[in-house]
Amino acid sequence: MRLEISGIVAALLVVVGCSAPSDTTAPAGAGPAPGFPVTIEHALGTTTIPAPPARVVALSFEEDVLSQVGVSVVGRTENFYASGSLYPWQEGEVDPGVVPLGGPDGLDLEQVASLQPDLILATNYYGLESEYAGLSAIAPTVGYRTGWGEDTWQDTARVVGRAVGREADVERRIGEVDGSVAALAAELPGLSGKTFSSVFHHDAGQFSVDTNPDGHTAKLLGQLGMVMSPRVVAEVVNRSLGAEQVGLIDADLVRLGYASDELRAQLAASPLFRAVPAVRDGRVFESDVFGATAGNNPTLLNVPWQLEQQRAVLERVAVS
Repeated sequence: MRLEISGIVAALLVVVGCSAPSDTTAPAGAGPAPGFPVTIEHALGTTTIPAPPARVVALSFEEDVLSQVGVSVVGRTENFYASGSLYPWQEGEVDPGVVPLGGPDGLDLEQVASLQPDLILATNYYGLESEYAGLSAIAPTVGYRTGWGEDTWQDTARVVGRAVGREADVERRIGEVDGSVAALAAELPGLSGKTFSSVFHHDAGQFSVDTNPDGHTAKLLGQLGMVMSPRVVAEVVNRSLGAEQVGLIDADLVRLGYASDELRAQLAASPLFRAVPAVRDGRVFESDVFGATAGNNPTLLNVPWQLEQQRAVLERVAVS
């Protein structure tokens, strides 16, 4: 199983404790809970959730949404870069005690079943197409609306909110996050019309480049008035660059992720890289795999974190 670790890199390589199920049996003669059953259409089919879920498994960062509206999970996806730990933006927000699911060998359906979930959320789960039947046999399973990695974080959050009966709460939080992005755009009007590139350095001398002007990064930075570098869109072939082509990444803002500190050090020593105007002028936002993961799996929780991480460079770009 892989999450979309990078819309930049198609493959930045992407244990469950057993507990007794909650007693969710309704009293004899009781009708359905308000708002339920809920039926959700998605790319893999139609899923009906008969009652408010009490044991939710989140396979693709849905805990980022649920934690903001007071809903806990019984299982969540493993942090593949720091096993057993939360992602940085989840610290203080997501319950660290939830045993993670999955690992290098993929998702174990028996582990998922052992949690006795009454809802499985897989709204951005890479392996969903091949595993949907197995997951659906365990519990109602909700997938992505249009395709893997294609839904906006706002639309994904709305699906999650609907599935757990917290639509209004989620909509309020979406408004707060979008409002904070709009406030940053108003604070930094100089960003309007500025260009960006988004790059991942995954192997020595090899870069993956986001060339999708409608992708997650373009949508988020577009809220700040920025546009993807036209040169990147026109000249980067197959989303890939070699070391000798590194000059193509130049833009008003360069977002550059690294798979390792070793690669970061190697690139810093490259005369070709140091000659890139954005590098020379300090208009590069450098991140590790966690920043790349957030950038390509935006959520209600990590969008503010991303922008806070990038703020100093954005301020520099706004006045450049």
